[in-house]
Amino acid sequence: MIRWGILGCGNVTEVKSGPALQKAPRSSVVACMRRDAEKAKDYAKRHGIAHSYSNADDLIHDPQVSAVYIATPPDSHADLAIRAMRAGKPVLVEKPMALNVAECKSMLEASRETGQPLITAYYRRALPRFEKFREIILNGTIGEPRGVIVHQLDCAEAHPAESWKTDPKVGGGGLFVDMQSHTLDWLDYAFGPATSVSGIVRNQSQKYYAEDFVSYTLGFDKIVASAFCAYAAGQKEESVTVHGSNGFAKMSFFSASPIIVSQGGVRTVYEIADPAHVHQPFVERAISHLLEGTPNPAPPDSARRTTALIEELYQPYRAG
Repeated sequence: MIRWGILGCGNVTEVKSGPALQKAPRSSVVACMRRDAEKAKDYAKRHGIAHSYSNADDLIHDPQVSAVYIATPPDSHADLAIRAMRAGKPVLVEKPMALNVAECKSMLEASRETGQPLITAYYRRALPRFEKFREIILNGTIGEPRGVIVHQLDCAEAHPAESWKTDPKVGGGGLFVDMQSHTLDWLDYAFGPATSVSGIVRNQSQKYYAEDFVSYTLGFDKIVASAFCAYAAGQKEESVTVHGSNGFAKMSFFSASPIIVSQGGVRTVYEIADPAHVHQPFVERAISHLLEGTPNPAPPDSARRTTALIEELYQPYRAG
């Protein structure tokens, strides 16, 4: 049994991840922490958790906690993960892994030094819909993969409730970093490490400090991925399309959608519902990794690569 302590019980833990940690086999949540003690108590009461804290070290050193899930904003990921691993606790940390590559490396070093597992919560790797999408792409259904088109538009007024998501000092960037880090990680999962990255980053609307437009091209061994992501557009739409030598496969990454496959002029639609708690399939893989030594469902080296891609892509924008 893995007995989790949650550091940072905010929105992501209400439905997506918190209940998943409680409902997965061989898993329970025994403690939660939030800087506001009353909010921590309220969360614990609503979710049936025995202990709540307002200090991170109190949760980390709770002897009943056998693993730590870090769901705070990215600027605290490295510090909290390192403290937890040095206390002898495995860590599941929210994405992106950290603010920058240097912090990722510090986390990797702590994991190696302490022998404690480090998992990054890129949960789309385990969702059944995404696994089917990956299977279609890699099993020859659409022929040899040739390229990927990533497309995301959102309206300028659609600001997130969590202000840190548009504060680069806290989140590492804007909405692109928060959302499209998932896509970058999935591309790494499907096609292996990217060999090159280039692109354009802009703040077109000037509505907040973070960037609101990112276009990039990623090179892989055999394919190319191109993206157009605009968060100050006049409409909201999003999709990922993989083109092959004999057709294409397409679906949404950030909302429920069917998988549409066109092969030799024949259109096939796959309807695969996402689970109620979208982290749960990933959590189950993480538990198997911790208890049985199965492969890490999102290894820290691959999570570091995603942060490195973002850092390289953003370097000219940040320098300017």
